[in-house]
Amino acid sequence: MNLSIESLVKVISERFKIEHTRIVPDATLEELGFDSLSMVDLVVLLERKLDLKISDAKVFEISKISDILTVAGASA
Repeated sequence: MNLSIESLVKVISERFKIEHTRIVPDATLEELGFDSLSMVDLVVLLERKLDLKISDAKVFEISKISDILTVAGASA
C-alpha cells in the first residue's frame, strides 16, 4: 500500500482517538500525546494496517507526522 498523509491520518485518528484535523505533517508526536509506549503501539499499527516496515533504528528518527512519511519513503 502506498502511504499517504490521508491514510496515515485515518489510521492514527481511529486508533488513538485524535481529532483528524490535529494530525498534520508538522504536528509532533509529543503534541499529539504520544509517549514511548504509545509510540511502540503506533509503529506496530503502521506495520500491520499500512504494510510498512520501520526498523528499530528508524523509530528513533520519528518525532513528527512528516517523519513517518519520510521514514516510509513517502512525501507529505
